[in-house]
Amino acid sequence: MHARDIMTTPVIAVTPSVPLPEAGELMARHGFTALPVVDSSGRLLGLLTEEDVVRAGIPGDADPDAGAMISGHRTAGAVMRRPALGAAADLECGELARRMTEAGIRSLPVLDDGVLVGMVTLRDVLRVLPAAGAS
Repeated sequence: MHARDIMTTPVIAVTPSVPLPEAGELMARHGFTALPVVDSSGRLLGLLTEEDVVRAGIPGDADPDAGAMISGHRTAGAVMRRPALGAAADLECGELARRMTEAGIRSLPVLDDGVLVGMVTLRDVLRVLPAAGAS
């Protein structure tokens, strides 16, 4: 099995200018652990995880402006992870699992010529990995 066989489509993504409260609300409403951040052409720029949103909202010495997230001054582009890992649609599930676990991520954007076409989660891989023979 390949990424294209198990990916979720259509994908909910955000642009870099989306305020963090809005991105966090999208994640919470849909049960996502991450959102791809894309440009106007759908090209992957980064990945915004729930951890990134929560961390940005915790005031502290490490980031004195973290409280600004509450008022919407922080954006997805300001805290997204770069470079974002992506996977080709024909990548096999075993390789998807390896990449995700090595990177410590739970969601991976699926790309076709650099354009976002789907998302795969560890749960998606878990459902098919035994049947796919870890290929």
